[in-house]
Amino acid sequence: MADVMDIMGLDDFEQENTAMDDINSETINLVCTLIDESGSMGGNIQEMNYNQSSFKDALANSKEADEMLVAKGTFSNSNVVIGGYKKIEEFDTTYKASGMTPLYDAIIIGAEKLVSYRTYLKDQGMNVKAVFAVFSDGEDTSSRNSLSEARRFVENLNSLEIPTAFIAFGNSAINEATNLKFKSILKIDSNTPDPASALRHAFDVLSKSTIKSVSVVGNNVSDDLFTM
Repeated sequence: MADVMDIMGLDDFEQENTAMDDINSETINLVCTLIDESGSMGGNIQEMNYNQSSFKDALANSKEADEMLVAKGTFSNSNVVIGGYKKIEEFDTTYKASGMTPLYDAIIIGAEKLVSYRTYLKDQGMNVKAVFAVFSDGEDTSSRNSLSEARRFVENLNSLEIPTAFIAFGNSAINEATNLKFKSILKIDSNTPDPASALRHAFDVLSKSTIKSVSVVGNNVSDDLFTM
């Protein structure tokens, strides 16, 4: 896949993401969150809205908030939308659910955008760390790309020492996360009598793990983000 900057051009690339003139720190923490909006999550829309708001508040209230840029990605049917890296107050907490699951496509596009922006910031002399996190409740059902292609992108993130985290809501998602070679997998039982509580737990762990990861000095991050 071609580099995002080659496709968009520098001006478009800076417009989509936070421009250098708007960054007030020499250290930047990039957080990519990819969220499954497929139809199987339709019964959890209200909880997903609430939990995304809680996730946003947790990051915004952390001492690292001023050094954090967050991109939210969503995926359903053949539609993958990855937002630019923006300040946490711009994080969109709305949620909808319909259609199938293009998980592999979302991982490839999200990883490519993360590495492109990370490289750009590093080229400007910035100290950059990153976290790549996916939330899904099932296996891929609609991607144009294959498991092996998506796994290659995850393995590249691992080689760059970017923590790769997968919040797996159900057994199908656990199998996908394992096959994709994510370093950190948080297993959430989708058959629990209280799925709302399970979702709250998932996002609580994700926010705490993200904050811990970006607060670590250097690259001394545990292989398993969820057991730091």
